[in-house]
Amino acid sequence: MTLFDKFKSGDPLLLAAKLIVGFGIGIMIFAMVMIGIGMGALVTVERAELIAQFAKVGAPKNLVWLVAVALALGFGLLFLGVRFLLELFGIMDTVGTGDPFAPENGTRLSRMGWLAIGGQGVALALKGVVKVLEPYAIKAGKPIDLEFDLDMTGVLLVLILFILARVFRHGAAMRADLEGTV
Repeated sequence: MTLFDKFKSGDPLLLAAKLIVGFGIGIMIFAMVMIGIGMGALVTVERAELIAQFAKVGAPKNLVWLVAVALALGFGLLFLGVRFLLELFGIMDTVGTGDPFAPENGTRLSRMGWLAIGGQGVALALKGVVKVLEPYAIKAGKPIDLEFDLDMTGVLLVLILFILARVFRHGAAMRADLEGTV
């Protein structure tokens, strides 16, 4: 099965969802590559310049490593997002084949729940790092605009994913029981 075959569907809504999710995955992977390039530049050619900029605003020299940590956390957050969307894509594939209550979808939904929890944790860690860097960035005239909070939407998403995972597992087990009796 080719990648193009994965986008074939008689359902226009499912096709649109697959295209949007595929586009999201592509954007996140592109952003991960850019962060990786930025991290490489930070620890090699740009390190001295960043240290000099930090010195101008009175920041400690070793704060450059905190910038690397922020980039690594951003990379990790994007990685979790890609994994989340790949799990969603797997579910959409089973819907497209007419088997949404496949046993693996319960597992996929559980993984999506754990990925969402991990994403919330990484986002909060990133926010903490940015809070340390923010005063120096403001002094340098380059404020950091990053808004992450532990919000109820994320908590609700996690709860819904874990509940749906149970529903899908139960649905798959009921279908297996029904097939066994017929």
